[in-house]
Amino acid sequence: MYAAVSYRYKGIIQILSSMGLEVIEVPSYNEETENYESSHADMQILKVDNVLFLLKDNDKFNDKIIEKTCDIIKYTDKSISKFVYPDCVKLNMAVIGRKIIANTHYIDHSIVNAFPDYDLIHVSQGYAKCSSAIVSDKAVITSDESIYKACISNNIDCLRIQPGYISLCERYGGFIGGSCFQLNDILYFTGNLEPHPDYESIKAFCLNYSVHVRSLANSPLTDVGGVVLF
Repeated sequence: MYAAVSYRYKGIIQILSSMGLEVIEVPSYNEETENYESSHADMQILKVDNVLFLLKDNDKFNDKIIEKTCDIIKYTDKSISKFVYPDCVKLNMAVIGRKIIANTHYIDHSIVNAFPDYDLIHVSQGYAKCSSAIVSDKAVITSDESIYKACISNNIDCLRIQPGYISLCERYGGFIGGSCFQLNDILYFTGNLEPHPDYESIKAFCLNYSVHVRSLANSPLTDVGGVVLF
């Protein structure tokens, strides 16, 4: 199994490799853009069923994926000239069962068109995937109000946690979706989850769906841009 993760987080890369995953390091989107999110996996790749969606003309990263995967490859309709919001969130959508939660003004609709039987749910949060820790096809954890309300309105169980307590960079805090990934029945976190004020609630919520939580390191919980498994 492959794991796409930002090249910036060498400690996480080493841990993922020790788990038997073949790591594909995600580079910055282009040389002109070197911001905190330009190498985040959840901004450059999206897996839906057996399809991998990639950003158009992002050859430096796309070539790495193409040579590894047997999944179907599809591309966004348009490329990105500068990796800034909201252009950079074309792939940033939370796929929960057969529902897609996203800011429909900003995502690339080639994904929606490829899965017409999926329900598309609009939220104001452009970083929908970053903001959503997907526990099962019926359960999500988030600190975002718009995602929480959308989940409750669409019969998705949702635990709303306090914002903050997740590192990202000097200027911005991180999101819970970017700080975790699920493999089998374990939701792995990129740092120590226990100091989070909602730790016990998160653990109990996950156990309701037979999912266990595990911290990969004793370092602060950090939004690394997610880990995309395929």
